[in-house]
Amino acid sequence: MKKFLGNIERALGVWYPDPDDKPDDTNPAVTAAFRMYIEKRLGSAFSCASREDRALGEPDLIVLRNKDGVRFDIVTCYRSQMFVGEDGEAYLPWTTEETYAKLLDWEKKEGYPMYVVIGLHGYADVPKFVFTVPLKEAAIDLKKSVLSRFEKKKGDTLL
Repeated sequence: MKKFLGNIERALGVWYPDPDDKPDDTNPAVTAAFRMYIEKRLGSAFSCASREDRALGEPDLIVLRNKDGVRFDIVTCYRSQMFVGEDGEAYLPWTTEETYAKLLDWEKKEGYPMYVVIGLHGYADVPKFVFTVPLKEAAIDLKKSVLSRFEKKKGDTLL
């Protein structure tokens, strides 16, 4: 039954890894599924504008907090796994230097706080862990020790 469901998911373009497969975190369907998860998790307290067509270094979501109209820019990133560096600490590569520099420029130019919302492990539409990291603290290779400071447990607000 599990193999049958996995074949249907792949046919639909949603990639759920089998234990023996390598994950494809860059699949557009995975990216879209995680972005929709973030929009649902933000709930009715926020209004979201998803930015499907955007240039490199621009946020995925523009979010307004409904009670006061405060704007936040969000970059979404789902990863199925972390890596272990030479120092023995787990880290998460989430972007490139070029993209990170452009995101910092966007935040400075627009004047709104930007956050990187990261889903880790599990599935893109139901990640096991979620982190909301301010862009300025989101190093290109985020160490586990840094990520853990920004974890959002189930029921916590993301922003």
